[in-house]
Amino acid sequence: MRDRRFSSDLRAALLEASSAFDVGIASIVRDATTAHPPEVLTTIRQDVLSDYAAAAEELSSRVDAVLIEHEFGIFEGDAGDFVLTLARGLTVPLVVTLHTVLSAPSVEQASVLRGLCERASIVTVFTETARRMVVEGGLVDAGGVVVVPHGAPDRLSAAPPLASEPGFTRCPPVVRISDQTRGVLDRLEGRTVLATFGLISASKGLELAIEALPSIVASRPDASYLIAGQTHPEVAKHDGERYRLQLERLVRDLELTDHVLFLDRFLDVEELAVLLARTDLYLTPYASREQIVSGALTFAVAAGCAVVSTPYLYAEDLLQTGAGLLVPFGDGAALAATVLELLRSPARLAAARAEARRIGAGLSWRRVGEATAQVLATAVGEGTESGRRPHRLASSGLNGTVLASRPIGDEGVDLVRLSGPIR
Repeated sequence: MRDRRFSSDLRAALLEASSAFDVGIASIVRDATTAHPPEVLTTIRQDVLSDYAAAAEELSSRVDAVLIEHEFGIFEGDAGDFVLTLARGLTVPLVVTLHTVLSAPSVEQASVLRGLCERASIVTVFTETARRMVVEGGLVDAGGVVVVPHGAPDRLSAAPPLASEPGFTRCPPVVRISDQTRGVLDRLEGRTVLATFGLISASKGLELAIEALPSIVASRPDASYLIAGQTHPEVAKHDGERYRLQLERLVRDLELTDHVLFLDRFLDVEELAVLLARTDLYLTPYASREQIVSGALTFAVAAGCAVVSTPYLYAEDLLQTGAGLLVPFGDGAALAATVLELLRSPARLAAARAEARRIGAGLSWRRVGEATAQVLATAVGEGTESGRRPHRLASSGLNGTVLASRPIGDEGVDLVRLSGPIR
């Protein structure tokens, strides 16, 4: 899933949550000449330390609070420590959202996170597990961290039930859909669909699902596995399409070309809703237990998809009440057996989908926007009652009060969180 989706959705949710908010963006850029949308208050050249200091001064004079959505890889410096110059230079309240929390960060990573958290009025995380980890890790006191879940578009929660459930319709109404996506949907018609979507990288462990597929196909010859999404821009920058080509070679070697489809494009919410509505089982065979949040899994659950996943931290949290089943890391046989177990039991599959829809109802961007707005109002030190002047907020990062943005591929500026994995 593209970073721009998170930040633009969060900004829209904040604006909808309260008329007391005006949300701007601090854009992290590589090319200072790139044109920016009007919501961009200032830009920061990614590798120019003085820009971080200048941005802190400018934002402090123009906004009431700054939200940094932190992710390693966005900021330059040792473990991205340039962001500390921005944080420490602010004279307005700072909220920091941590998009990934590792159980054993490097000394440098821990130092950057500790510096951010010490400067922050409030730290937010996505799950209770992440909250426990940052408190036990000494990054922040228990009273200074708040859980605000990852949001999902309301459009996804309208996904229809399976064919075996009441009210089934195979394809919900859609405003627009690309010819490429339409072609994939046509090929999936009448088939049992397994799917994974999002930014493609080796950390997704997609080869595990492909390796499990021959056993699945032997029992369910109509099974197809859809891998939808572009290569992660940072991966593409350093390694090109090497990982995707490895996956395609594996598909050929296993003689699965009739059963694996690649959709190499960024999907808007309408297209994603259609694809998830066509999905019988959603797979997240991720390779690292340390993943503390997954926007793709959030979206799939919000769409009412039953899930089979490896037991990374976010999957354990989100699926613990029955929206899916977990399999050991690296165990293709267990993945195949679990997929077949659910496909052979329409009642269990329907129950998992029903639980996913129940969980998804609490993940709407409207609710997340309201929760984030309350955090920001608390940080500013006053409520948002009628009669008070609007708060001018800046978000710096992948999703933030200063929603920072950075370039993605050749598409110019994407809105992104200043948050992310501790790597």
